[in-house]
Amino acid sequence: MLRPLLSSIVFVLLTILGSLLAIPSGVIDRTGDLVLKLARWWSRGVLGSAGVRLRVRSRTTFDPKRSYVVMPNHLSTVDIWAIFIAVPVPLRFIAKKQLGQIPLFGWAMRAGRFIFIDRQNAVSARRTIDQAADRIRKGCSVVIFPEGTRSRDGQLGPFKKGGFHLAINSGAEVVPVAIRGTREVMPRGAALIRRGVVDIEIGEPISTAGLGPNDRQALLEQVRARLAEMLAEGPAPSTTPEAT
Repeated sequence: MLRPLLSSIVFVLLTILGSLLAIPSGVIDRTGDLVLKLARWWSRGVLGSAGVRLRVRSRTTFDPKRSYVVMPNHLSTVDIWAIFIAVPVPLRFIAKKQLGQIPLFGWAMRAGRFIFIDRQNAVSARRTIDQAADRIRKGCSVVIFPEGTRSRDGQLGPFKKGGFHLAINSGAEVVPVAIRGTREVMPRGAALIRRGVVDIEIGEPISTAGLGPNDRQALLEQVRARLAEMLAEGPAPSTTPEAT
């Protein structure tokens, strides 16, 4: 019990320190990439202090000159830290707008040029997705959880269509990411992170070339089937060193 409590203290301290560093760095670097480097440092500190080991297997090599729409399954808050560490390209999360309103932390996210969406306003949400597509076409890679929220039972839930509209509209490849173990180290509603192992499998990109609005449902089904297949296969040997 002592380690989870200590890791919670580390989390608070790192979040405050990281936010204080991120806010001015967003002024220095208008791209927000410096904030993303801080986010990786923050993620490693949070998971390492809790005793969480990350095992990563990648079926693809990311091209730093291309943009991607990364789509992981969603089990826990730990997914966010794991993705920052596991995926080797700068990523902006598409997050609910309430996160951007949190003092310090939300300001740091804005400095990193994260994308905020109002899920309660369909018109605003659609406008945000269109703006995000424009940013992807200009070189920004993003993460969106296609389930929209954390799984309540650990199973892959139904997918929302917004992320697939985003992928088709931007022309970016979709990268499915299978996450296992985060629910065990931090279940939904838990305040503390437990020690454990998290497995991340990065799948082969799925092309959206030549797809239009009428192909959105087919793409959704293809990505969901691939993620379900990856999760059913179980963890495979890591292709990168374990991270702590």
